[in-house]
Amino acid sequence: MTLATIARGDASRITDRRRVVVKSPEDWVALWAAHAGPGATPPAVNFASAIVTAAFAGQRPSAGYAIEIVGAVEEDGGTRLVVEERPPAAGMVGAQLLTSPFHIVAVPRPTGDIRWIDGGQRGVGRAARPSPESGSRRAPTASGLKPTTAAALAYLAGPLSGAIMLFAEPSHRHVRFHAWQSVLALGALGGAMIACYVLAGLSLLYSPTAVTVLIRIATVIWGATIVVWILCVWRAWAGATWKLPVVGRLAERLATSPRATAAP
Repeated sequence: MTLATIARGDASRITDRRRVVVKSPEDWVALWAAHAGPGATPPAVNFASAIVTAAFAGQRPSAGYAIEIVGAVEEDGGTRLVVEERPPAAGMVGAQLLTSPFHIVAVPRPTGDIRWIDGGQRGVGRAARPSPESGSRRAPTASGLKPTTAAALAYLAGPLSGAIMLFAEPSHRHVRFHAWQSVLALGALGGAMIACYVLAGLSLLYSPTAVTVLIRIATVIWGATIVVWILCVWRAWAGATWKLPVVGRLAERLATSPRATAAP
């Protein structure tokens, strides 16, 4: 995916560490005003075919600090933006003044979500650097199990095993993703099926037709649950971060919360 630099430097008015995705002209005007000052006219961007992404390093104590969005990788469900930050070079004597490094680029409009990935320092194993997801899969687990085994076990007994894995793995991002997905997806399907059976029982004295319909709905949900369960166990065992619709995104956000800080 091609990146087009809009602006880059070390004098942004945004002095906190920030990653921003802008998808509309209105938000672009607001971001540029925060970055360059009120009334500043932003560079032209065609939001019909592109979006703006910006990385701000926050305030730094001297010159020589830099930040760069070095690449974009398309993957299932979205795009990963790789950001590299670097301190002043060894031995460099930088001016002792406050700086705020930034890099703003235009990216072809993606079809899915944008995820930010810390690429580390420039020049340190950049070509051979593994993806964050693969690193997370290799990171040791608190339970001593292989990450793929722990992830698959998170689905074994449905939301119950997912909850157990959340307790057993307080910081392993890959395992916690699958554990949260088990709790949310299989828990929701199981809850819906139980609700159908309860409503069917309550309807026995009032509407035999409703009972039949509810039992059929519960049967369909049961079949869907089995299919989802098999697919989730299989993909987790294979080491994939396979996201189910809707709940997959929520599980990913919960897995990458401040408590889950395991990194590659």
